[in-house]
Amino acid sequence: MTHTEASLLGIAVTVVLDLWVLRTRLLTRKAYWASYGIVLFFQLVTNEWLTWQGVFQYGEDAILGWRIGHQPVEDVFFGFSLVTQSMMWWVWWGRRGVQPEPGPGPVPAVARLLGRRDA
Repeated sequence: MTHTEASLLGIAVTVVLDLWVLRTRLLTRKAYWASYGIVLFFQLVTNEWLTWQGVFQYGEDAILGWRIGHQPVEDVFFGFSLVTQSMMWWVWWGRRGVQPEPGPGPVPAVARLLGRRDA
């Protein structure tokens, strides 16, 4: 499987999960696209530097050949899937009340000041 195929498959899986399986519908929200725009800016800056420095190298037969600066466009596709699924799973698990009881460890300072042990 090429980087292009894997990246496009990642986008398809992300869209299906968001809209029809987990039904978080992040892709339909303006707030998601605003936050993704911020993430995308920093992804492009960081990935540009890494590919320019040769940290990441791609075989020309594994990518489309379209580049944004030094980075292949597939990296943007992959980043979209990675960021979107991270947010999507966060929302999905949060709606299910994962870890309703606080775990072990120190009580946060704000909770101590308010006299709460359950924060």
